[in-house]
Amino acid sequence: MRVAAHRPGVLLGPVLAALDRFLRTGTQVRRAIRGYALAGRFAARGNNFTFDPDGVYTCETIEVGQNVDLGYRPILMAAQSRIRIGDNVMFGPEVTIRGGNHRIDQVGLPMTAAEKEPGDESHDRGVTIGDDVWVGTRAVILHGVTIGRGAVIGAGAVVTRSVPPYAVAAGNPARVMRLRWPVETILTHERQVYPPDRRLAATELAGLAELPAGPRPAPVTKSLTADLQPR
Repeated sequence: MRVAAHRPGVLLGPVLAALDRFLRTGTQVRRAIRGYALAGRFAARGNNFTFDPDGVYTCETIEVGQNVDLGYRPILMAAQSRIRIGDNVMFGPEVTIRGGNHRIDQVGLPMTAAEKEPGDESHDRGVTIGDDVWVGTRAVILHGVTIGRGAVIGAGAVVTRSVPPYAVAAGNPARVMRLRWPVETILTHERQVYPPDRRLAATELAGLAELPAGPRPAPVTKSLTADLQPR
């Protein structure tokens, strides 16, 4: 619906403004109630977890880590599989994650009647998103995909295959464009952010060496480092 922006009359203007405030207050109250009701239904959730109550979630199959923001009106659905999201993850608006799939291979049945066995991983694979991942606006991540730690998913991407750690992926279907940094910079970053038992394994780093790398980052001064600390 399109609304023409005519100037209201002297008396009508204050009335409309009051009505608008009343409706916005009602919306805020509804969203707060729905948010509290949904929060306790997630399979797991860490501290500082932010989500839009007007999104769509199969809460009982979704696990969320620390410092996660699911953005504006996402759709996270996994009826018989799991969606696992690590720490320090941020979504743009309207991201879709779809764990599981429909069967299209059964002859003599409409697709709406095709059944799957419980735990059938060929049709009901989940989605895993590692730590420190940024998923852009309206990206779509399909079942069976793992997004590696530190990866960036471009806006509007349709991710049908797993994305390596620290890779930038975009397009439909999404493909890896480059790494965020050269491998030696990734190793430095890992040492500064993660304890030894959580750093990428040597085999994982070796696999990244085959991918094109982004520019070397500028050095960070102490004052800038202090400014970037979470508050």
